[in-house]
Amino acid sequence: MSNESITNSVAKPTGFPPLRRILPVLITQVLVAMTVAGAFAGLYIGLQKAPSPHHLPVAIVGTQVADAAGDALGDRADVRTAGSPSDARDRVRSRDAVAALVPGARGWTLYTAGAEGRSATAAATTMLTGVAAGAGASVTRTQDLVPLATNDGQGIAGFYLVFGTTLAAFILAQVMNSLNALARLRTRIVVTVVGSIAAAAVVAVIAGPVDGAVPASTGAVIVVLSLLAVAVSLSTLAITSIIGPMGVIVSTLLFTTLGNATSGATISTHLLPPVLAAVGQALPPGAAFGAITGFSYFDGAGATGALLTLGAWIVAAAAALSLAHRARTATARRRDVATQAVTAPPSRHV
Repeated sequence: MSNESITNSVAKPTGFPPLRRILPVLITQVLVAMTVAGAFAGLYIGLQKAPSPHHLPVAIVGTQVADAAGDALGDRADVRTAGSPSDARDRVRSRDAVAALVPGARGWTLYTAGAEGRSATAAATTMLTGVAAGAGASVTRTQDLVPLATNDGQGIAGFYLVFGTTLAAFILAQVMNSLNALARLRTRIVVTVVGSIAAAAVVAVIAGPVDGAVPASTGAVIVVLSLLAVAVSLSTLAITSIIGPMGVIVSTLLFTTLGNATSGATISTHLLPPVLAAVGQALPPGAAFGAITGFSYFDGAGATGALLTLGAWIVAAAAALSLAHRARTATARRRDVATQAVTAPPSRHV
């Protein structure tokens, strides 16, 4: 037998379409990667390029000084009049104000809440120092009434806490999507919820008891992160169930990119454009970050609304999954009935 005949007798691999047929799909994937990378870099880098305060809440003791400050600062600050130095301090501790200015005969005092984040406290300090200078005085004493945890000196523990949980939930949802043909929807939902809670518990224990970077009770952090993880994972399942494979891209942009960039963890929501600030607080990462900050430093201030937001996402995602599943089941039944009608043998008449 010749070499040529031997070569021709060897079976050639089959099953792969010509490159020209799948080229549009490959190009689409490259464009998707460019879009996700561009959105990620654009949001995280762009938002920190020139942050500007918008209605940053500050408190000032003295009606005359507060009124003058309100006129001078305009929309940059929401100036609130405090009745006394103790009232000013209480406003900072209760999260009603990021900082407070107290005039005094021997110099003015500035109270801040470091737990609100460096960007917010820096902006408030700059503005209120300018208010004192405009009144012909100077700030001679500054006190951080709500400092960050010692093991979170850079103030970024909250970001990694929320981002890590969001990413884990997103990945878990994608794995469950890939098992669509192997497991029922109910099974995939149960695994998603259990896995989300387990991941949240691991993150909470590491951030709290192990590293000591989050002052809130471990139980509270587990609850918040569990709600975050379940909200993201179920929402990702729902989005993908409704719009198909493109749901992966939508979920990536919505939760891991937009949600984390506008959560307030890297740059305060008070320094974001108002629309983005509102969007950030309405998305699961922003709600979770606000709740954890409230439980950690402000006796739970603002946590109730954040928890309701997370709960609303979970309910909406569960409802969307149920409706999508019913629609697919009904479509499949109609298709089966049509198929049976076409393939059924003709009836014989006697």
